[in-house]
Amino acid sequence: MKRLTSVILLFLWANTGRAQDSTFVEMGINATPFLNQYLDFGSGNGEFSSPYMITYEQKFGRLGSRVGLGIVANNRNDKPVNGKPTEPEFHESSNKLDARWGAVLYKHLSNHWDLKYGIDAVFTLDNNKNWTVVKNVFGEEVTNTNSMITWQGGLAPFLFVQFHFTDHFSIATELIGRATYGEVVTKVHSSEFPEFATRQESITMNFNIAPPTALYFIFRF
Repeated sequence: MKRLTSVILLFLWANTGRAQDSTFVEMGINATPFLNQYLDFGSGNGEFSSPYMITYEQKFGRLGSRVGLGIVANNRNDKPVNGKPTEPEFHESSNKLDARWGAVLYKHLSNHWDLKYGIDAVFTLDNNKNWTVVKNVFGEEVTNTNSMITWQGGLAPFLFVQFHFTDHFSIATELIGRATYGEVVTKVHSSEFPEFATRQESITMNFNIAPPTALYFIFRF
């Protein structure tokens, strides 16, 4: 009985009339990583989930502007096996930055549904590096390093669907098309033989459509 009462109250709350704002500020949080611990949205491995963990949007009449930011940093350090000084020590680090800034247009669908559409300028910087530290036969410390730096920039049109529970809280998801141009720089270096260091540069051009698998919690002020 308590569950039925809760469902009825939630239904009535969700269907209460909601006023429309000509100007507003919204802050968003990508709730997908948290919800994937309990529900399967098809992006538990992060392959399709949006990289933007925090979003900000401001509406000025019929036009708005939005930004998104995501930062991921990981570090790993494997000590020598059994603490032997002759065994290598392994290090790994990865740092990724995703940012977007764009223009937003608005389409009011009903008291609780809104559609937003527009285009973002997007930028990604991904820095991955691993290296080993070991002593050679002369007892000298040798560092062997592999690194890969990737950057991408481009444009991303989007469709953003938003459901409002109240005037100040809503949930949303988006469909994104992303066209980017970028570069990958790969380096290999050994402190023992620096003359054999290599550097390779590759140009990338990509287009992909990201399905609406990310779920945002939106707070309006």
